[in-house]
Amino acid sequence: MSLISDTSIDRFRRELRGCVLTPKDDGYNEVRRVWNGFVDRRPSLIARCLGIADVVQTIQFAREQTVPLTVRGGGHGFSGKAVSDGAIMLDLSLMKHVQVDPSRQTALAQAGCTWSEFDRCTQDYGLATTGGVISTTGIAGLTLGGGMGWLMGKHGLACDNLVSADLVDATGRHMVVSRAENEDLFWALQGGGGNFGVVTAFEYQLHPLGPVLGGVLLYPRERAADLLNYYRDLAVTAPDEFTTYAALMTGPDGSPLAAVALCYSGEAKAYGEELIGPLRRAVPPIADMVGWKPYVEVQSMLDFTAPKGLSYYTKSSFLLELTNEALATILRHSETLPSPQTQIIIEQFHGRASTVSPDETAFALRRTQFSLNIVSAWDQANLGEKCISWTRSFSEEMERFSTGDAYANYLGEESPAVVRASYGRNYERLVKVKAKHDPENFFRFNQNILPSRLHDN
Repeated sequence: MSLISDTSIDRFRRELRGCVLTPKDDGYNEVRRVWNGFVDRRPSLIARCLGIADVVQTIQFAREQTVPLTVRGGGHGFSGKAVSDGAIMLDLSLMKHVQVDPSRQTALAQAGCTWSEFDRCTQDYGLATTGGVISTTGIAGLTLGGGMGWLMGKHGLACDNLVSADLVDATGRHMVVSRAENEDLFWALQGGGGNFGVVTAFEYQLHPLGPVLGGVLLYPRERAADLLNYYRDLAVTAPDEFTTYAALMTGPDGSPLAAVALCYSGEAKAYGEELIGPLRRAVPPIADMVGWKPYVEVQSMLDFTAPKGLSYYTKSSFLLELTNEALATILRHSETLPSPQTQIIIEQFHGRASTVSPDETAFALRRTQFSLNIVSAWDQANLGEKCISWTRSFSEEMERFSTGDAYANYLGEESPAVVRASYGRNYERLVKVKAKHDPENFFRFNQNILPSRLHDN
Protein backbone atom coordinates (compact mmCIF):
# COMPACT_ATOMS: atom_id res chain seq x y z
CA MET A 1 0.00 0.00 0.00
CA SER A 2 1.34 3.44 -0.96
CA LEU A 3 2.33 5.86 1.79
CA ILE A 4 1.85 8.75 -0.63
CA SER A 5 -1.49 10.57 -0.42
CA ASP A 6 -3.76 10.90 -3.43
CA THR A 7 -3.52 14.68 -3.10
CA SER A 8 0.29 14.54 -3.39
CA ILE A 9 0.10 12.19 -6.37
CA ASP A 10 -2.39 14.49 -8.14
CA ARG A 11 -0.10 17.46 -7.58
CA PHE A 12 2.88 15.48 -8.87
CA ARG A 13 0.92 14.50 -11.98
CA ARG A 14 0.27 18.17 -12.76
CA GLU A 15 3.94 19.05 -12.34
CA LEU A 16 5.33 16.26 -14.53
CA ARG A 17 5.49 16.56 -18.32
CA GLY A 18 5.55 12.75 -18.51
CA CYS A 19 2.96 10.50 -16.94
CA VAL A 20 2.55 9.06 -13.45
CA LEU A 21 1.31 5.50 -13.00
CA THR A 22 -0.04 4.02 -9.78
CA PRO A 23 -1.24 0.44 -9.18
CA LYS A 24 -4.73 1.59 -10.16
CA ASP A 25 -3.69 2.85 -13.59
CA ASP A 26 -3.69 1.06 -16.93
CA GLY A 27 -0.16 0.28 -18.01
CA TYR A 28 1.24 0.06 -14.48
CA ASN A 29 1.72 -3.72 -14.54
CA GLU A 30 3.41 -3.65 -17.92
CA VAL A 31 5.85 -0.86 -17.04
CA ARG A 32 6.80 -2.21 -13.61
CA ARG A 33 7.96 -5.50 -15.08
CA VAL A 34 11.62 -5.64 -16.00
CA TRP A 35 13.51 -8.05 -18.25
CA ASN A 36 14.12 -10.64 -15.51
CA GLY A 37 10.80 -12.36 -14.87
CA PHE A 38 12.11 -13.62 -11.52
CA VAL A 39 11.70 -10.03 -10.28
CA ASP A 40 8.06 -9.27 -9.43
CA ARG A 41 7.93 -6.06 -7.39
CA ARG A 42 5.34 -3.33 -7.02
CA PRO A 43 6.47 0.28 -6.69
CA SER A 44 4.19 2.88 -5.09
CA LEU A 45 4.22 4.82 -8.33
CA ILE A 46 6.11 5.08 -11.59
CA ALA A 47 7.25 8.43 -12.97
CA ARG A 48 7.69 8.13 -16.75
CA CYS A 49 10.06 11.01 -17.37
CA LEU A 50 10.37 12.89 -20.67
CA GLY A 51 13.35 15.10 -19.87
CA ILE A 52 15.73 16.52 -17.30
CA ALA A 53 13.06 18.67 -15.68
CA ASP A 54 10.94 15.56 -15.03
CA VAL A 55 13.91 13.79 -13.47
CA VAL A 56 14.54 16.76 -11.17
CA GLN A 57 10.86 16.87 -10.18
CA THR A 58 10.81 13.14 -9.43
CA ILE A 59 13.90 13.23 -7.23
CA GLN A 60 12.54 16.20 -5.31
CA PHE A 61 9.15 14.51 -4.92
CA ALA A 62 10.73 11.30 -3.59
CA ARG A 63 12.75 13.30 -1.06
CA GLU A 64 9.71 15.31 -0.01
CA GLN A 65 7.68 12.13 0.50
CA THR A 66 10.63 10.31 2.13
CA VAL A 67 10.03 7.38 -0.21
CA PRO A 68 12.95 5.39 -1.68
CA LEU A 69 13.76 5.94 -5.36
CA THR A 70 14.81 3.40 -7.97
CA VAL A 71 15.98 4.24 -11.49
CA ARG A 72 15.09 2.34 -14.64
CA GLY A 73 16.87 2.77 -17.94
CA GLY A 74 16.58 -0.34 -20.09
CA GLY A 75 15.49 -2.50 -17.14
CA HIS A 76 17.73 -5.33 -18.35
CA GLY A 77 19.80 -6.02 -15.22
CA PHE A 78 19.94 -9.51 -13.71
CA SER A 79 19.39 -8.06 -10.24
CA GLY A 80 16.19 -6.18 -11.09
CA LYS A 81 17.25 -3.30 -8.86
CA ALA A 82 15.40 -0.90 -11.16
CA VAL A 83 12.20 -1.73 -9.25
CA SER A 84 11.47 -2.18 -5.55
CA ASP A 85 8.31 -2.76 -3.53
CA GLY A 86 6.85 0.50 -2.22
CA ALA A 87 9.44 2.73 -3.88
CA ILE A 88 9.07 5.35 -6.57
CA MET A 89 10.40 4.12 -9.91
CA LEU A 90 12.01 6.87 -11.99
CA ASP A 91 11.51 5.49 -15.48
CA LEU A 92 13.79 6.83 -18.23
CA SER A 93 12.66 4.38 -20.90
CA LEU A 94 10.70 6.98 -22.90
CA MET A 95 13.81 9.19 -23.29
CA LYS A 96 15.28 7.78 -26.50
CA HIS A 97 16.58 10.65 -28.63
CA VAL A 98 19.96 10.07 -30.32
CA GLN A 99 21.90 12.86 -32.03
CA VAL A 100 24.94 11.89 -34.10
CA ASP A 101 27.67 14.38 -35.00
CA PRO A 102 29.48 12.70 -37.91
CA SER A 103 32.14 15.41 -38.16
CA ARG A 104 33.23 14.93 -34.52
CA GLN A 105 32.35 11.22 -34.62
CA THR A 106 30.31 11.48 -31.43
CA ALA A 107 26.74 10.67 -30.43
CA LEU A 108 24.59 12.14 -27.67
CA ALA A 109 21.95 9.65 -26.54
CA GLN A 110 19.26 9.88 -23.89
CA ALA A 111 19.40 7.26 -21.16
CA GLY A 112 16.28 5.33 -22.18
CA CYS A 113 17.88 4.05 -25.38
CA THR A 114 18.68 0.43 -25.97
CA TRP A 115 21.78 -0.55 -27.91
CA SER A 116 19.59 -1.55 -30.84
CA GLU A 117 18.15 1.96 -31.05
CA PHE A 118 21.54 3.59 -30.57
CA ASP A 119 23.36 1.40 -33.11
CA ARG A 120 20.78 1.96 -35.83
CA CYS A 121 21.32 5.71 -35.57
CA THR A 122 25.14 5.61 -35.52
CA GLN A 123 25.38 3.01 -38.28
CA ASP A 124 23.47 5.35 -40.59
CA TYR A 125 26.77 7.25 -40.63
CA GLY A 126 29.02 4.17 -40.70
CA LEU A 127 29.96 4.71 -37.04
CA ALA A 128 29.71 2.65 -33.84
CA THR A 129 31.05 2.32 -30.33
CA THR A 130 31.34 -0.61 -27.92
CA GLY A 131 27.92 -1.80 -26.74
CA GLY A 132 26.56 -5.02 -25.31
CA VAL A 133 25.95 -8.29 -27.14
CA ILE A 134 22.18 -8.32 -26.49
CA SER A 135 20.65 -5.44 -28.43
CA THR A 136 17.70 -4.97 -26.05
CA THR A 137 20.08 -4.00 -23.23
CA GLY A 138 19.90 -0.36 -22.19
CA ILE A 139 22.87 1.90 -22.86
CA ALA A 140 22.71 3.40 -19.35
CA GLY A 141 23.21 0.41 -17.08
CA LEU A 142 25.71 -1.25 -19.39
CA THR A 143 27.89 1.87 -19.67
CA LEU A 144 27.78 2.75 -15.97
CA GLY A 145 28.88 -0.77 -15.04
CA GLY A 146 31.75 -0.85 -17.56
CA GLY A 147 30.27 -2.12 -20.79
CA MET A 148 31.64 -5.28 -22.40
CA GLY A 149 30.84 -5.88 -26.06
CA TRP A 150 32.04 -7.00 -29.47
CA LEU A 151 34.28 -3.98 -30.06
CA MET A 152 35.97 -3.91 -26.63
CA GLY A 153 39.24 -5.45 -27.83
CA LYS A 154 39.66 -2.74 -30.45
CA HIS A 155 38.06 0.28 -28.78
CA GLY A 156 37.79 -0.52 -25.07
CA LEU A 157 34.67 -0.81 -22.93
CA ALA A 158 31.60 1.37 -23.38
CA CYS A 159 32.72 3.45 -20.39
CA ASP A 160 36.11 4.03 -22.05
CA ASN A 161 34.26 5.72 -24.91
CA LEU A 162 32.24 8.04 -22.68
CA VAL A 163 32.94 11.70 -23.52
CA SER A 164 30.48 13.40 -21.19
CA ALA A 165 27.19 12.87 -19.38
CA ASP A 166 24.23 14.88 -18.13
CA LEU A 167 23.55 13.98 -14.49
CA VAL A 168 21.01 14.94 -11.84
CA ASP A 169 22.36 14.45 -8.34
CA ALA A 170 20.64 13.46 -5.09
CA THR A 171 19.57 17.06 -4.39
CA GLY A 172 17.95 17.46 -7.81
CA ARG A 173 20.78 19.56 -9.22
CA HIS A 174 21.59 19.11 -12.91
CA MET A 175 25.23 19.12 -13.99
CA VAL A 176 27.38 18.30 -16.98
CA VAL A 177 30.07 15.73 -16.23
CA SER A 178 33.24 15.31 -18.29
CA ARG A 179 37.02 15.32 -17.97
CA ALA A 180 36.82 19.12 -17.87
CA GLU A 181 33.80 19.51 -15.56
CA ASN A 182 33.12 17.58 -12.35
CA GLU A 183 35.94 15.24 -13.28
CA ASP A 184 35.65 13.18 -10.07
CA LEU A 185 32.09 12.24 -11.01
CA PHE A 186 33.07 11.57 -14.61
CA TRP A 187 35.71 9.10 -13.42
CA ALA A 188 33.20 7.42 -11.07
CA LEU A 189 30.56 7.03 -13.80
CA GLN A 190 33.04 4.96 -15.84
CA GLY A 191 32.31 1.69 -14.07
CA GLY A 192 30.95 2.81 -10.68
CA GLY A 193 27.35 2.01 -11.55
CA GLY A 194 24.28 4.07 -10.68
CA ASN A 195 25.63 5.15 -7.31
CA PHE A 196 26.13 8.86 -7.97
CA GLY A 197 23.02 10.25 -9.64
CA VAL A 198 20.60 9.83 -12.51
CA VAL A 199 22.40 10.08 -15.85
CA THR A 200 19.90 11.44 -18.34
CA ALA A 201 22.17 11.45 -21.42
CA PHE A 202 25.50 9.98 -22.52
CA GLU A 203 27.90 11.38 -25.09
CA TYR A 204 30.06 8.69 -26.73
CA GLN A 205 33.12 8.64 -28.93
CA LEU A 206 32.30 6.81 -32.15
CA HIS A 207 34.55 4.93 -34.56
CA PRO A 208 34.23 4.15 -38.28
CA LEU A 209 32.75 0.69 -38.77
CA GLY A 210 31.42 -1.00 -41.88
CA PRO A 211 30.30 -4.63 -42.23
CA VAL A 212 31.83 -7.09 -39.76
CA LEU A 213 32.53 -10.80 -39.97
CA GLY A 214 30.31 -12.32 -37.34
CA GLY A 215 27.85 -15.01 -36.43
CA VAL A 216 27.40 -18.22 -34.49
CA LEU A 217 28.89 -21.67 -35.02
CA LEU A 218 26.95 -24.56 -33.47
CA TYR A 219 28.44 -27.94 -32.51
CA PRO A 220 27.13 -31.17 -30.99
CA ARG A 221 27.84 -31.28 -27.25
CA GLU A 222 29.98 -34.42 -27.58
CA ARG A 223 32.58 -32.24 -29.32
CA ALA A 224 32.52 -29.59 -26.58
CA ALA A 225 35.83 -30.64 -24.99
CA ASP A 226 37.69 -30.36 -28.29
CA LEU A 227 35.92 -27.10 -29.10
CA LEU A 228 36.72 -25.43 -25.77
CA ASN A 229 40.35 -26.45 -25.97
CA TYR A 230 40.62 -24.93 -29.41
CA TYR A 231 38.60 -21.87 -28.33
CA ARG A 232 41.01 -21.28 -25.45
CA ASP A 233 44.04 -21.30 -27.75
CA LEU A 234 42.34 -19.09 -30.30
CA ALA A 235 41.21 -16.53 -27.71
CA VAL A 236 44.67 -16.23 -26.16
CA THR A 237 46.24 -15.37 -29.54
CA ALA A 238 43.34 -13.35 -30.98
CA PRO A 239 44.05 -9.87 -32.37
CA ASP A 240 42.28 -6.93 -30.76
CA GLU A 241 39.65 -6.70 -33.50
CA PHE A 242 38.52 -10.32 -32.98
CA THR A 243 36.24 -11.06 -30.02
CA THR A 244 34.81 -14.50 -29.28
CA TYR A 245 32.38 -16.04 -26.81
CA ALA A 246 31.77 -19.74 -26.15
CA ALA A 247 28.62 -21.30 -24.73
CA LEU A 248 27.19 -24.62 -23.61
CA MET A 249 23.45 -24.72 -24.10
CA THR A 250 20.39 -26.65 -25.27
CA GLY A 251 18.93 -26.35 -28.75
CA PRO A 252 15.25 -25.66 -29.49
CA ASP A 253 14.74 -29.38 -30.16
CA GLY A 254 16.26 -30.32 -26.80
CA SER A 255 19.62 -31.42 -28.19
CA PRO A 256 22.71 -30.50 -26.12
CA LEU A 257 24.90 -28.04 -28.00
CA ALA A 258 28.13 -26.11 -27.80
CA ALA A 259 28.56 -22.80 -29.59
CA VAL A 260 31.03 -20.08 -30.48
CA ALA A 261 29.80 -16.57 -31.25
CA LEU A 262 32.28 -14.17 -32.81
CA CYS A 263 32.87 -10.78 -34.36
CA TYR A 264 35.85 -9.61 -36.42
CA SER A 265 35.79 -5.83 -36.84
CA GLY A 266 39.06 -5.39 -38.73
CA GLU A 267 39.38 -3.92 -42.21
CA ALA A 268 41.45 -6.76 -43.74
CA LYS A 269 38.74 -9.17 -44.93
CA ALA A 270 41.18 -11.88 -45.97
CA TYR A 271 42.76 -11.83 -42.50
CA GLY A 272 39.35 -12.18 -40.86
CA GLU A 273 38.55 -15.20 -43.00
CA GLU A 274 41.92 -16.72 -42.05
CA LEU A 275 41.04 -16.37 -38.36
CA ILE A 276 37.72 -18.16 -38.79
CA GLY A 277 39.01 -20.91 -41.09
CA PRO A 278 40.85 -23.03 -38.49
CA LEU A 279 37.87 -22.78 -36.12
CA ARG A 280 35.66 -24.28 -38.81
CA ARG A 281 38.14 -27.02 -39.69
CA ALA A 282 39.33 -28.03 -36.21
CA VAL A 283 35.83 -28.98 -35.06
CA PRO A 284 33.37 -29.01 -37.98
CA PRO A 285 30.15 -27.21 -36.97
CA ILE A 286 26.69 -28.60 -37.57
CA ALA A 287 25.44 -25.07 -38.31
CA ASP A 288 27.55 -22.19 -39.63
CA MET A 289 25.92 -18.75 -39.47
CA VAL A 290 29.12 -16.71 -39.80
CA GLY A 291 29.50 -14.19 -42.62
CA TRP A 292 30.02 -10.53 -43.46
CA LYS A 293 27.06 -8.62 -42.03
CA PRO A 294 25.97 -5.16 -40.92
CA TYR A 295 27.09 -4.52 -37.34
CA VAL A 296 23.46 -4.12 -36.20
CA GLU A 297 22.77 -7.68 -37.31
CA VAL A 298 25.69 -9.05 -35.28
CA GLN A 299 24.58 -6.93 -32.31
CA SER A 300 21.18 -8.60 -32.30
CA MET A 301 22.15 -12.16 -33.27
CA LEU A 302 22.13 -13.38 -29.64
CA ASP A 303 18.88 -11.72 -28.61
CA PHE A 304 17.06 -15.06 -28.85
CA THR A 305 19.21 -16.38 -25.97
CA ALA A 306 17.89 -13.78 -23.50
CA PRO A 307 14.16 -13.22 -24.00
CA LYS A 308 12.32 -10.88 -21.67
CA GLY A 309 10.08 -12.54 -19.10
CA LEU A 310 12.03 -15.71 -18.32
CA SER A 311 13.20 -16.07 -14.74
CA TYR A 312 16.98 -15.61 -14.54
CA TYR A 313 19.48 -16.37 -11.80
CA THR A 314 23.18 -15.89 -12.41
CA LYS A 315 26.62 -16.24 -10.86
CA SER A 316 29.69 -14.80 -12.52
CA SER A 317 33.44 -14.70 -12.00
CA PHE A 318 36.62 -13.79 -13.84
CA LEU A 319 39.21 -16.47 -14.67
CA LEU A 320 42.73 -15.49 -15.66
CA GLU A 321 43.02 -18.64 -17.74
CA LEU A 322 40.99 -21.63 -18.77
CA THR A 323 43.02 -24.43 -17.24
CA ASN A 324 42.35 -28.05 -18.14
CA GLU A 325 40.88 -28.60 -14.70
CA ALA A 326 38.63 -25.54 -14.98
CA LEU A 327 37.37 -26.66 -18.39
CA ALA A 328 36.75 -30.16 -17.09
CA THR A 329 34.65 -28.72 -14.24
CA ILE A 330 32.67 -26.56 -16.66
CA LEU A 331 32.05 -29.50 -18.99
CA ARG A 332 30.93 -31.74 -16.14
CA HIS A 333 28.32 -29.22 -15.03
CA SER A 334 27.14 -28.75 -18.61
CA GLU A 335 25.92 -32.35 -18.46
CA THR A 336 23.38 -31.43 -15.76
CA LEU A 337 21.84 -28.17 -17.02
CA PRO A 338 18.73 -27.77 -14.84
CA SER A 339 16.48 -26.33 -17.57
CA PRO A 340 16.38 -26.06 -21.38
CA GLN A 341 17.02 -22.29 -21.19
CA THR A 342 20.10 -22.48 -18.93
CA GLN A 343 23.47 -21.56 -20.45
CA ILE A 344 27.13 -21.53 -19.47
CA ILE A 345 28.88 -18.62 -21.21
CA ILE A 346 32.60 -17.90 -21.46
CA GLU A 347 33.43 -14.36 -22.59
CA GLN A 348 36.80 -13.19 -23.81
CA PHE A 349 38.12 -9.97 -22.20
CA HIS A 350 41.17 -8.69 -24.05
CA GLY A 351 42.84 -5.99 -26.11
CA ARG A 352 42.13 -2.34 -25.37
CA ALA A 353 39.62 -3.24 -22.63
CA SER A 354 42.36 -5.04 -20.71
CA THR A 355 45.23 -2.56 -21.18
CA VAL A 356 43.64 0.68 -19.95
CA SER A 357 45.27 1.67 -16.65
CA PRO A 358 43.13 0.46 -13.71
CA ASP A 359 43.22 3.98 -12.28
CA GLU A 360 42.01 5.71 -15.46
CA THR A 361 38.37 4.75 -14.90
CA ALA A 362 36.36 3.37 -12.01
CA PHE A 363 36.34 -0.01 -13.78
CA ALA A 364 39.52 -1.45 -12.29
CA LEU A 365 39.57 -5.09 -13.42
CA ARG A 366 41.88 -4.47 -16.38
CA ARG A 367 43.67 -7.63 -17.45
CA THR A 368 43.46 -10.31 -20.10
CA GLN A 369 40.91 -12.78 -18.71
CA PHE A 370 37.72 -14.70 -19.26
CA SER A 371 34.34 -13.97 -17.72
CA LEU A 372 32.45 -17.12 -16.75
CA ASN A 373 28.74 -16.37 -16.66
CA ILE A 374 26.52 -19.13 -15.29
CA VAL A 375 23.00 -18.17 -16.37
CA SER A 376 20.18 -20.39 -15.21
CA ALA A 377 16.79 -19.55 -16.68
CA TRP A 378 13.38 -21.12 -16.48
CA ASP A 379 9.76 -20.58 -17.48
CA GLN A 380 8.16 -23.00 -15.02
CA ALA A 381 7.93 -21.97 -11.37
CA ASN A 382 8.69 -25.48 -10.12
CA LEU A 383 12.16 -25.31 -11.71
CA GLY A 384 13.27 -22.25 -9.76
CA GLU A 385 14.71 -24.00 -6.71
CA LYS A 386 16.54 -26.55 -8.87
CA CYS A 387 18.06 -23.87 -11.09
CA ILE A 388 19.22 -21.70 -8.20
CA SER A 389 20.72 -24.64 -6.32
CA TRP A 390 22.59 -25.84 -9.43
CA THR A 391 23.95 -22.36 -10.15
CA ARG A 392 25.20 -21.83 -6.60
CA SER A 393 26.83 -25.26 -6.43
CA PHE A 394 28.55 -24.77 -9.78
CA SER A 395 29.74 -21.30 -8.81
CA GLU A 396 31.16 -22.51 -5.50
CA GLU A 397 33.13 -25.23 -7.26
CA MET A 398 34.58 -22.67 -9.70
CA GLU A 399 35.81 -20.35 -6.94
CA ARG A 400 39.20 -22.09 -6.79
CA PHE A 401 39.86 -21.10 -10.41
CA SER A 402 38.58 -17.53 -10.17
CA THR A 403 40.21 -14.17 -9.43
CA GLY A 404 37.74 -13.49 -6.60
CA ASP A 405 35.98 -10.69 -8.45
CA ALA A 406 33.38 -10.33 -11.18
CA TYR A 407 31.82 -7.94 -13.68
CA ALA A 408 29.44 -5.69 -11.72
CA ASN A 409 26.76 -5.80 -14.43
CA TYR A 410 26.45 -9.56 -13.96
CA LEU A 411 25.90 -9.45 -10.19
CA GLY A 412 22.53 -10.22 -8.67
CA GLU A 413 21.74 -9.92 -4.98
CA GLU A 414 25.27 -10.31 -3.68
CA SER A 415 27.05 -9.72 -0.38
CA PRO A 416 28.84 -6.39 0.25
CA ALA A 417 32.16 -8.23 -0.03
CA VAL A 418 31.35 -9.47 -3.55
CA VAL A 419 30.19 -6.01 -4.61
CA ARG A 420 33.33 -4.44 -3.18
CA ALA A 421 35.53 -6.92 -5.06
CA SER A 422 33.78 -6.06 -8.34
CA TYR A 423 35.08 -2.48 -8.04
CA GLY A 424 38.62 -3.74 -7.42
CA ARG A 425 41.33 -1.43 -6.17
CA ASN A 426 39.22 1.65 -6.94
CA TYR A 427 36.65 0.94 -4.25
CA GLU A 428 38.06 3.32 -1.63
CA ARG A 429 38.25 6.17 -4.13
CA LEU A 430 34.64 5.47 -5.14
CA VAL A 431 33.62 5.64 -1.47
CA LYS A 432 35.04 9.17 -1.29
CA VAL A 433 33.20 10.28 -4.44
CA LYS A 434 30.00 8.76 -3.04
CA ALA A 435 30.49 10.59 0.26
CA LYS A 436 30.91 13.89 -1.56
CA HIS A 437 27.98 13.60 -3.96
CA ASP A 438 25.51 11.27 -2.20
CA PRO A 439 26.39 11.21 1.52
CA GLU A 440 22.93 9.94 2.51
CA ASN A 441 23.09 7.02 0.03
CA PHE A 442 19.91 8.22 -1.66
CA PHE A 443 20.89 6.20 -4.75
CA ARG A 444 21.20 2.79 -3.13
CA PHE A 445 19.29 0.45 -5.45
CA ASN A 446 22.38 -0.65 -7.37
CA GLN A 447 25.56 -2.59 -6.66
CA ASN A 448 25.88 -0.22 -3.77
CA ILE A 449 28.90 1.75 -2.62
CA LEU A 450 28.32 3.02 0.88
CA PRO A 451 29.52 6.56 1.57
CA SER A 452 32.33 6.77 4.15
CA ARG A 453 30.03 8.09 6.88
CA LEU A 454 27.90 4.94 6.69
CA HIS A 455 30.96 2.73 6.39
CA ASP A 456 32.18 4.10 9.71
CA ASN A 457 28.88 3.15 11.33
